[in-house]
Amino acid sequence: MPTRLLREGILSSERINQLDEKGEVFYRRLMSIADDYGRSEARPSLLRASLYPLKLDRVSEPDVVKWMGECSEAGLIRKYTVENKEYLEILKFGQRLLAMKSRYP
Repeated sequence: MPTRLLREGILSSERINQLDEKGEVFYRRLMSIADDYGRSEARPSLLRASLYPLKLDRVSEPDVVKWMGECSEAGLIRKYTVENKEYLEILKFGQRLLAMKSRYP
């Protein structure tokens, strides 16, 4: 798991403020699993397992789809497809890069 620095602006971000509480938790957890370029697979089943390994009984795939939609509508992430595989990118991720190449296309 990559090491992340959270910027102080996350607390006063208008885009993050658009999310409901569970959507914000989803977004913050997403930052923990994204690669150094802010990218991750976007399949709800994989995100659910990666983001909520101890809460699988309380978080459903439809929940993940809903929260991804909220983050997308707020301009925090974008989904894209490469070779029929869905990925997502956290917009304005702004991390110091440790890896020279993204794990995801």
